[in-house]
Amino acid sequence: MTDARYGKCRVCRFCVHSENDWACMIKSKLVHPGDSCERFRPGSCENCNRVKLDFDRATCTVTGAETDILSVCDHYDPDGRHSFDGQ
Repeated sequence: MTDARYGKCRVCRFCVHSENDWACMIKSKLVHPGDSCERFRPGSCENCNRVKLDFDRATCTVTGAETDILSVCDHYDPDGRHSFDGQ
């Protein structure tokens, strides 16, 4: 990725801040806004429009299985050549 913000705490929806204090809700600890999350991966379920979020549960609507929101989808293709319908 050429975007310098990619994978940084300041663009993560699980990172919250108040003034100069930043915290990661996943780790329950203070972080720096420029830190990278070691759990962040391209193709993670949080960025997928086929994941249904219900409070703290995430369910894949393709497989019907419950998933971790930062898991990487088995169907993810960084080149975008494959779809979810088995192609």
